[in-house]
Parts: sequence; C-alpha cells; structure tokens
Amino acid sequence: MDSIASWNIRGLNQPLKQKEVRMLLSENRLAVCAILESHVDVTNLAKVCKAVFRNWAWTSNGDVCDRGTRIIIGWNMDVVDLMVLSLEDQVIHTQICPKNGNNPFFSSFVYAKNSYQERRCLWENLCMHKSLCHDKPWVVMGDFNSALHVEGSLYGPSTSSIGMREFHDCVQYTELVDIKGHGLHYTWNQKPKKGIGLLKKIDQVMGNLKFIEMFPEAFVRYHPFRISDHTPCILKMANSVKVKQKPFKFANFLTSKPEFRLFVEQEWTKRVQGVTMFSVTKKLRNLKPFMRKILFKQGNLHEKVLELRKQLDDIQKQIDVNPLDVGLREKEVECLNQFKTASYDEECFFKTKV
Repeated sequence: MDSIASWNIRGLNQPLKQKEVRMLLSENRLAVCAILESHVDVTNLAKVCKAVFRNWAWTSNGDVCDRGTRIIIGWNMDVVDLMVLSLEDQVIHTQICPKNGNNPFFSSFVYAKNSYQERRCLWENLCMHKSLCHDKPWVVMGDFNSALHVEGSLYGPSTSSIGMREFHDCVQYTELVDIKGHGLHYTWNQKPKKGIGLLKKIDQVMGNLKFIEMFPEAFVRYHPFRISDHTPCILKMANSVKVKQKPFKFANFLTSKPEFRLFVEQEWTKRVQGVTMFSVTKKLRNLKPFMRKILFKQGNLHEKVLELRKQLDDIQKQIDVNPLDVGLREKEVECLNQFKTASYDEECFFKTKV
C-alpha cells in the first residue's frame, strides 16, 4: 500500500466537495481515506459514498452520531483489508492489513468534539485502546479540535489551556509521537468575512514506536486547504517492506536522562515468578522498549549538536553587538549547557558504535 489520509471536509453533500475528495484519492494513490465532519444523513450515506468512493468499500459511525455522520472511512479492497474494531461518535478504531505482504497495523481515525469537556471521553477511549496496541504498530490521525502545543496557535494564548493539557496528557500516556511532516504547519484556517482570522495546528498524525519501526520512512504531507478550512493529512507509507528490528544496543548516555532511573525503578519493583536469574532477564527484556523510547526522544544526535553549535555562534555574535543585554547572556548560558549535554551524548553514543 502507498498512503492513507484524513480530511475534515466540512460537509460532503456538495458535488464540488465530492469531486475534490475523488481528486485527493487519485492524486495521492490512497488506499484508505477518512472523511471527517461529513454532515451526511445516515439515510443518504450509500448514495454519497457511491459517488465519492465508487467501487471502494466504506463504513461510518453515522449510527452513533446525533446529527449527521461525523466520520466516513473508504478503502480500496484491492490494496488492503480493513476491519473495524470499535467505533464511537469521536473515533473509529480499525486494523489495516496490506495485501503487499506487509504486517497489519492498527489505525484510529479521530474527529474530536469542540468543547474540552466533551473530548474527555475521547481521551479516555484512546488510553483504553492503547492496552490493545501497546506492543503493536498503531497510527492515530484526524482532527483533534485542539492544538497540542502553544506554538500550534497563531495569535493564541501564551500558556496551555485545560484542553491542551488534557490532550497532551493523553498523548503522553498512549506513547504517541508526531510523524515527521511536510507542507503546511497550521492545519486549520478560520476564514472570517473580515480580518486575518485564526490559524491552528489541530489536525495531527501520530504513531507509536512500533509503527515508526515498521515504517521508518513514513511521513505526512499537509496539503493546502482548497475548499475546506482544514488541510488534508496524507500519510505516505513509502511502500515499506518488512523491517527486521535491529539488535538492541544500550547507549551509556541514557543513564544520565531523568526518565532512565524512573523506568528502571518501576520495572524493578514488579514481581516476576521464577528463579532469580529468570526474573532479572525478564525485567531487562521489559526495559528494552523504554530504553528505545528515551533514545528516540533524543532525535538525531549529530544534527542536534550541529544546530546547537550554530545557535551558540549566533547568540555570541549578538552579544558582541549588544554586550549589555542580560537576556542574551541568559540565553547563552542555557544554549551552552544544552550544547555540552548534546556533545556528551553524541560522544557516548559513537563510542557504543565502535
């Protein structure tokens, strides 16, 4: 398979929007496409989906929605098998089985409600679903109706709102990370009659570490809005082949990270039935995914060192021009500490590669 996508179309009843979705399917060689906020009445679903998806299979959560269908999923049966595991009015959980020989993976398509109070049951649902997916590849994509970080809003508040914090807590618990993206940064564009309006990144594509291991070249293309106020999110799978997991190698610098001690203490307090050596081996094996998680969070160590070195150079040049600027002095101290830590991490990591 090549790609899967989600798009908040803001109503699928209009022929123009149906045509644009068909263009999206063909231009991006999609195997699966989720249409969000369709506004299609359940009695009219078959007619609209026939016009949009043609000979594809489709499903929806229309039967559990109060007003109009919130999520419609279409898929190319020649390319994938898709099984619906469960559905609610804000999410449909599926398992996708590519027919090219790749391993199956879990995919959840989200259209979150507007108020943070109503979104709480969505966060609970995703956290519960994690128990099924924790050791299997899982991707979550759609419109979350909330920015994840403060920088995800243009002209927004300078601190996290309650809704953002609850969204962040959910992402942390489910151990999902952003899949690298290209294209537009802000995925929602408020289009007022007058003025600039708002720009926010509220559409996300996230995967767990198992998904990223399975599709290491995967990336997301955030297309222009076109006839919606949301960007289509195209997850390119890069025609991945089965990936054999690399042998685990422990990087010594991980011991200096605060999460290391926390994970080790949590695992070592668990009781494991069996002889002492079996218990130790079992706990060490259980720690592997946590160590991989810490390592993954560090990013590309070499690129981090290069970037921090450049930042340090820039700050010190600014200090030379404005030597009395206290703020620049503080930035220099912070950047220098980050640069030293990153350089130490890089050195330790390369020693383990020798």
